Amino acid sequence: MISPFDLENDAAYRSWRRDKLARYPIGVEALLVEIRDPWAMTSQEIAQLLHHCACHNMAFFRLANPDAGQGNPLPAITAQLGLRDLDHNLGADDEGLSALTPGGSAYSPFADYIPYRAAAIGWHTDGYYNPLHRPVQSLCLYCEQPAPEGGENSLLDHEWLYIRLRDENPELIRTLMEEVMTIPARLDAEGNVARPERTGAVFSITPAGHLHMRFTNRTRSIHWREDAATRQAVAAIRQGLDTLSSAHLHGRLERGWGLISNNPLHCRSAFQEGSGAARRILYRARFFDRLPAYA
Repeated sequence: MISPFDLENDAAYRSWRRDKLARYPIGVEALLVEIRDPWAMTSQEIAQLLHHCACHNMAFFRLANPDAGQGNPLPAITAQLGLRDLDHNLGADDEGLSALTPGGSAYSPFADYIPYRAAAIGWHTDGYYNPLHRPVQSLCLYCEQPAPEGGENSLLDHEWLYIRLRDENPELIRTLMEEVMTIPARLDAEGNVARPERTGAVFSITPAGHLHMRFTNRTRSIHWREDAATRQAVAAIRQGLDTLSSAHLHGRLERGWGLISNNPLHCRSAFQEGSGAARRILYRARFFDRLPAYA
């Protein structure tokens, strides 16, 4: 399949790039869709969410009545959007949802992992430690209760970063499409290998021609290939993340708000834990399938 992300197809890239950049600048409000009934979304609501994701790899939603009292609406929303292949990671509950709140892991050994703490989380894409044949392609969030203070998110369309790097020097992309990033093995409490070491590329092209990114900005529990080309490419990524642009989005999911996305780059500030009714409760669902094209 012809893909604009193929370095050997400059004509396709230039055409795609022109259309992509014509949609910027953009903001959270422009990507926000109000949903009247999350259990029975209208065709217009579905089309708007899928359209934003097709253009910017993310969309936000706001429930018109978050106090309707019918339970967590995220599974109903994602099902209506066509997502089926749920990532039942070990920190998730029986529905495949992870409660990103202190102590929210369904698997107690994960309680100390950063997503289940109030600490800040650096730039990353979800599932960068997954098996390479099972990448997380969709990331969806729903806020039942925000933290009393903090917990702001920043997001960046990974396709925008690809453009920045390819325009700077296509060799940066070529390097990042090689096996340059290694996540070390994770050991269990007995010292056995619970997850093997995983080595792969940062950028890859899916069989359908879409761009997938696998990245974490952490400096521990990660190994980069030790050569000048890799060091230059990783430095270019970090510069792109740190240099504010019209593609950087900032905000906080409030009660009844959520995110639908093709797993773009994102990070989160630290937050106050709160207690009782003020306890932060944010649910996450991750899928191995990408959001479908909108009609």
